[in-house]
Amino acid sequence: MARLNRLWFLGLAAAALALGACAAPKAVRGEQVEGLDDEAMSTGLDQRDLQQLLHENMEALQASQVVKRWQSESQPALAVLPIRNETTEHVDSALQALASDIETQLSTAGHVRVISLENQADLMAEIQRQSTDGFNAADVARWGRQIGVRYVVTGKIFSTDERQRNERRVQYYFFMQVLEVETSAILFQNKSALTKAII
Repeated sequence: MARLNRLWFLGLAAAALALGACAAPKAVRGEQVEGLDDEAMSTGLDQRDLQQLLHENMEALQASQVVKRWQSESQPALAVLPIRNETTEHVDSALQALASDIETQLSTAGHVRVISLENQADLMAEIQRQSTDGFNAADVARWGRQIGVRYVVTGKIFSTDERQRNERRVQYYFFMQVLEVETSAILFQNKSALTKAII
C-alpha cells in the first residue's frame, strides 16, 4: 500500500510539473494580444499613462494665451527641458519619452521652432545635474540664452504613495510649464493627475 501511495504521489507531482511547464510565460507582441496595453502591470508610468498626461497638458496649452502669443511672433525658438522626477518611482525613462512626445507635438503644431537639446550634450548634462538641486528660474533664463531660445517647456512630476495591507496606491501629479527665457516668467502652467494601484 505504501508503494502504491508513493507511485500515486510521484504521478501527481509529474502531472503538476507538466501543467506548470505549459503555463510558462511567453513573449508576445502588442498586436497579438487584444488589449495588452490597456491593463496596468505596475504602479509605474506606462504608455497609456503617458498618453493621458500628454493629451491633457497639450490640450490645455493649445487653448492658452501663450499659443496666441507664439502665433503673433512667427515661430519663436523653444526648447523642451527634461521633466524632473520628484517621485520615489523609477519613471525617469518614461519621463524622457514624455518630453520627446511634447517636442513632437510642438514641432508638428507649427507655432514654434523646436530646438533639440540632444545635440548639446554638455548643456543637457548641466541641466540634468542642476535639476536635482531644485528649480531655479534664473538658471532656466541662462540656459535659454545659451541655446538661443525665447521659451522653454519644462515640467515636474510628484506622487503620493499609500499602502494598506497588501494594497498600494500611487497618485501622480504632473505640472507642465512654459517659461519666457528673458524674464523667467511662467506664461503657462497646467496640472494633470492620474492614479495607479495594486489592489
